Amino acid sequence: MKFWRKKPQTSDWVIRHVESGESIPGMVFTIYVAESDASEDVRYFDLQCALGEPTAQDVDLELDSYCIVNDAGGVQFGGLDEVTMGPDGLVLSFQDDAVEELELSSHVVTLGIDSAIDVDEVRAGLRKVLSYGNPRKVPQMNL
Repeated sequence: MKFWRKKPQTSDWVIRHVESGESIPGMVFTIYVAESDASEDVRYFDLQCALGEPTAQDVDLELDSYCIVNDAGGVQFGGLDEVTMGPDGLVLSFQDDAVEELELSSHVVTLGIDSAIDVDEVRAGLRKVLSYGNPRKVPQMNL
């Protein structure tokens, strides 16, 4: 069940640039959301998954889920408890280890979405990436 606030929520930053698709053809799918298309000094989340099933080595090394990379240089496999997309934007709820690894200031990051962004592309990309691999690491998705 979804409940949305009537009053707009304050966002940490606004998604103004999105890329989704195979970043490495035949190997990796990415949904990249950023506050601009500039190449430097921009906040972003790059959520990735392999296109093939996790290998035994991936499982042993706990690399058997989606991966999150951000502008702080952090890399986290898994790490989200919940992802919600609504009229106020995209809300990412992170686990403790992800907050530390990604150097986040809070467990919850709220991203506004610019009106020029194709929200269906974002929604589809998030579903594809976040449902990959180890079912115990798949976050609750309200997309």
